[in-house]
Amino acid sequence: MAKISFSKLGLKVNNEVVNINFNDQVIEVKQYISVNDKLKLISEVINNTVDEHSFCNPVKVKVYLALGILDYYTNINFTDKQKEDPAKLYDILMSSGLASEIINAIPEEEYCEVICGVKESIDAFYNYRNSVFGILDTISTDYSNLNLDATEIQKKLADPDNLSLVRDVLTKLG
Repeated sequence: MAKISFSKLGLKVNNEVVNINFNDQVIEVKQYISVNDKLKLISEVINNTVDEHSFCNPVKVKVYLALGILDYYTNINFTDKQKEDPAKLYDILMSSGLASEIINAIPEEEYCEVICGVKESIDAFYNYRNSVFGILDTISTDYSNLNLDATEIQKKLADPDNLSLVRDVLTKLG
C-alpha cells in the first residue's frame, strides 16, 4: 500500500459558523471548537461544580455546562456582572429558548463530545478518588497537613512563653 503525504490531503480545522436569528439579533454558532477549548470548557465546568467535599453537584454541572457551551460556541458576550449570578443567567437563557436554539445549531457529534467529556471526566475523578491510589494520596495529604514533627513539638513545648501558658492553664484547672 502506497503512503500518502498528510499535507497533500489539504485538511483544515472546521471554522464553519451557522447563524441563527433570535429577537432580531444574529447569533453566530461555531460548528467546531478546538480540543484545547473543549478541555478548558470541561475544566471550567468541573472546577465550578466541585464543592468542599469533592462532590460535583449535578445541577451545577448542568448550569455551568450550558453557560460554557454558550460562551465557547457563540459570539454572545456576557458581562462580569451577568456572570456573578450564573443561576439567574441560566434561567434567562433556558426559559427564553435561546439556549435550546443554540444547542440545536451545534452538530450532534460535537455537542455529544463535550457532554461525554464532562461526564467521563467526573467519572474518572470519582474513580481515582475512590481507588487505592486516591485514598492513599488523600491520607498522605491529610497527614502532611497535620504537621506532627516531633522535633517541632518539642521546640514549641521548650519555649518559656509556651511553658508558662501551660502552667497557667494547669493552675486554673486545679
